[in-house]
Amino acid sequence: MQPRNSEIKINLRSRVICPHCWESFSPEDTLWVATHPELVGDPRLTSDSQRRFLASRFNVEGNAIDTRGMPCQDLACPRCHLIVPRCLFELAPLFVSIAGTPSCGKSYFLAAMTWKLRQTLPRDFDLSYSDADPQSNLILNAYEEQQFLAANQDDVVKLRKTEEQGDAYDQVQYGGQVVSYPRPFLFALRPTPRHPSAENSRRAARLLCLYDNAGESFLPGKDTVVNPVTRHLGQSDAVLFCFDPTQDPRFRNACAGKTEDYQIAKAPVTARQETVLHEITNRIRQHTGLKQTDQRKEPLIVVVTKADAWWSLLNESIPAPWRRALGDNHPATIDLEIVKHTSDRVRQLLNAITPELVAAAEGFSRHTWFVPVSATGCSPEQGVQNGAPFWGIRPKDIRPMWCEVPMLLALAIASPSLVKAGIARSTEVEADEGQLA
Repeated sequence: MQPRNSEIKINLRSRVICPHCWESFSPEDTLWVATHPELVGDPRLTSDSQRRFLASRFNVEGNAIDTRGMPCQDLACPRCHLIVPRCLFELAPLFVSIAGTPSCGKSYFLAAMTWKLRQTLPRDFDLSYSDADPQSNLILNAYEEQQFLAANQDDVVKLRKTEEQGDAYDQVQYGGQVVSYPRPFLFALRPTPRHPSAENSRRAARLLCLYDNAGESFLPGKDTVVNPVTRHLGQSDAVLFCFDPTQDPRFRNACAGKTEDYQIAKAPVTARQETVLHEITNRIRQHTGLKQTDQRKEPLIVVVTKADAWWSLLNESIPAPWRRALGDNHPATIDLEIVKHTSDRVRQLLNAITPELVAAAEGFSRHTWFVPVSATGCSPEQGVQNGAPFWGIRPKDIRPMWCEVPMLLALAIASPSLVKAGIARSTEVEADEGQLA
């Protein structure tokens, strides 16, 4: 039993970056959230929000005591007053921005990616992948349940479109000005006891902060002082840009007669996607001070969505690109040979049909990858809800393909102590899931 007078020591980071407003602050400046029901009405938030305060009294567990004598649990950013998870003070953050045009499949990709990472990381890479803040992840968890844990697997489902406002955003008042911040998805990424970095887990672990804005937020003129919804791009350790070939008439013409997917045959959406990529890169240059002639060192991963609809243009099979050595206790390794081969093949296809997109991507980042994914692995079907038709997916037919690969690649580049990349040895065996065919 631990002695009553023993101290609980926690190694805190010297500086913390708020995942909401991206302000850097010292742990000692952190605010606490009052718990007494009468302590409501925070000046930065709504009238019914619990007040934030700088603590001066603590109980034996190290938790602050509010002015009415109630112990407190939640912490908040000293600038925006929004709640931040405790692991933020111990784990280095890893910021990843997911961007793209409206209806490019970002939400479906994000849900499928997270669902696959929950299984792949612990099973093959000896990494724990858990919700750091279940409240922040509510929307994403609902997406996962709707697609992969539906009670009726035969019912056609459709994910709700990501909006420019609503419960995915937080409103903060600075004097007379109200600012809207996107709510991040937060995951704690830690080595398990089998991982080589297990003994140095505190230094290797990361707080993964994912951002998914409405596609409209990336259109020119949408990012303003009162609506800084894409400022996370300046903090990002990796950008995942979702390119949807079915939104390009040239791709649809190339696929004509090779698929019956309604997104190809009926062309529901057409968009100039390279202009959105240019807007994204311009915002990053503005927020980071990167010169117009310089390339960014952080990776840009072009996630080419809806591969099931256009993969016939390449007509080849690609296995899951990670390997765990046969009889080896070490975690799996990303096979860069497979990833690079696939990236080169997709780049060749994009360069032949949409060369302006390839030029925009490679002109911005010196580490540009082109990764094909299919969040569903099948074509949409028509369903009916309240008498109105809509296009969606039957959960029983969902077979995600390569959806975890963009994040695994980003982790291998940004956090090699967690996920390693290399060339597979002949003694290694392939993962048996996630093939593109």
